[in-house]
Amino acid sequence: MLLALGEIHLLKEVVSLPTAPFCEAAVQDYVREWARQNGIRFKPDRHGNILLEYPGRGRQKGPPWVLQAHMDHPGFAFIKRRGKMAYAWFRGGVRKEYFPGARIRFIPADGAFIKGTVLSVQKDSETGFLRCRIELDQNIDLPEGTLGMWDLPPWRKNGDRLNVRVADDLCGVAAILLTLARLRQAGSSRKVYGLLTRAEEVGFVGAISAAKAGTIDPSWPVLGIEASMAQPSAPMGQGAVVRVGDRSSIFDPDLTAQLRLAVRALQESKETAHLKYSESLMPGGSTESTGLALMGYKTCAVCLPLGNYHNMGTEKIAPEQIRISDFEALLMLLSSVVLRVPDDSHVQALGKRILDNHARLKNLL
Repeated sequence: MLLALGEIHLLKEVVSLPTAPFCEAAVQDYVREWARQNGIRFKPDRHGNILLEYPGRGRQKGPPWVLQAHMDHPGFAFIKRRGKMAYAWFRGGVRKEYFPGARIRFIPADGAFIKGTVLSVQKDSETGFLRCRIELDQNIDLPEGTLGMWDLPPWRKNGDRLNVRVADDLCGVAAILLTLARLRQAGSSRKVYGLLTRAEEVGFVGAISAAKAGTIDPSWPVLGIEASMAQPSAPMGQGAVVRVGDRSSIFDPDLTAQLRLAVRALQESKETAHLKYSESLMPGGSTESTGLALMGYKTCAVCLPLGNYHNMGTEKIAPEQIRISDFEALLMLLSSVVLRVPDDSHVQALGKRILDNHARLKNLL
């Protein structure tokens, strides 16, 4: 199934939204309205994380899957100004050498954006954030906390290639919305949740808060969705990635086995055999699947191979890059795996085969 025009339109709308850690209001508002229009239950927790629910039909067997993505991306928060000289926090992982001379735009909630040029940055020892000195193009007041982003085009499509201001992780947000929409359109019987979290880029702050608040049941399996730095084992254009781990840890083997089985079924079907998939550790960064696992949840992960991770191009700030064909494969995998009852039957069957083989051959030792 190719992406429908309406699905491409939603992807474009979502990745064009302004966002930064602790400044996710535009994404929250968009998702709230989308849920209202599409008959999906919307429940924010007290920290501003969002739980979406497709209720399914009839009696449920086994726990429901939770599709999880984060709503933020590395970005700026305005502090103060004197004349055209302004100061702002930068929150998220971008190397300091990318800042001097880079163009940014502040995006007030109720006004036109204001551009400026970063002059210098200094790391704050208490918060770990970068304090940026910025020369504004205009001598205009801004409210404290106004979010800022790199001055990049939100969306440019060239064939299969997408250059976007934010792929990580607004593509994950869009993937969850589109998966829930597909389930609702198909009248799927399985209940599925979507968990959209805040402030991932500064240490999983929203996800850990959601876990502590009980926003999702600890018995529900969590499938994290990211755009992650492309690797030799998982390059752009070679499909969505079953992510067995990240820089910090590896994920639950039972749930990862469910992902493998879903991929195998898609590859064996004539309708979806054209879709590509790979499997990789993806050590370019850490993901909330690790953070939630540390809080006691069973987690697994999938991702899109990402170019210009966190907007760090070859020499300067640049759009992040993904492939539409990889996104299509990701959507099909999500739509397929959430129909599976998450359990350990595959791993148990593997263990039985190994032990049966051992009983048959042990006397030859």
